[in-house]
Amino acid sequence: MIRASKYEAAILDALNLRGRVTINELAGQLGVSGETARRHVEPLVKKGLAIRVHGGVTAPFSLHEAPFHRRLKKNRDAKRRLAKVAATLIEDGDSLIIDCGSTTAYVAQALCDHSDLHVITNSVEIARTLASRNGNRVYVTGGELRADDAAAFGKVAVDFIQQFNVDYAVLSIGAVNKKNELLDFYLCEAEFSRAAIQQARQTCFVTDSSKFSKDALIKVCGLDQVDFVVTEGEPPTPFKKACTENDTRLLISN
Repeated sequence: MIRASKYEAAILDALNLRGRVTINELAGQLGVSGETARRHVEPLVKKGLAIRVHGGVTAPFSLHEAPFHRRLKKNRDAKRRLAKVAATLIEDGDSLIIDCGSTTAYVAQALCDHSDLHVITNSVEIARTLASRNGNRVYVTGGELRADDAAAFGKVAVDFIQQFNVDYAVLSIGAVNKKNELLDFYLCEAEFSRAAIQQARQTCFVTDSSKFSKDALIKVCGLDQVDFVVTEGEPPTPFKKACTENDTRLLISN
């Protein structure tokens, strides 16, 4: 059983990522009933860490700015630096699947001078960044569009990317735990990442250093499935050792 504090931490992580979540979404993420999810929300509401709304909860910050744009601003300089490094892996004419993370959004910006790319993405924002540039061809998945970041998920999105064999999967991540596993907060995001890994000759995860030694509920993969990890800060020594053991190239923008 997960301790109550773990449930509350998971709910706060979800609010930080998305700004608003429904009780049904929390129940699915936590693997509990709706009533249990409501019970774990209540202490956060009393502490002023969440605001109850119809059918769910929101984070107690301004609701006028979309959560995705808040994430873009968080650790912005670090994300820009590591994005430039990640972009050096990609050559003109390469094909890549790129997901909807705020860090991968910066990678897309760093790729704007590349040409003739074949880009498959579930992110409307990333598609807009790279479409109609320098002969690029951009393919956007179908699926249910998430309101906060204009990203598509679900079986339709996964089935779509399984039509492609690409040079790179460029993916973001929610956390890297002390077992050096790459984790995410949402099952739909983890499923998309796993599918992308299977379709790519090489996989590159991009993450700012704040994600190391953190936890999240859903395992995406281990380092044995990762060719590159790009970050801007010095990772923990055990992570660097695990990269060496798994032949994963660690690229640090600093």
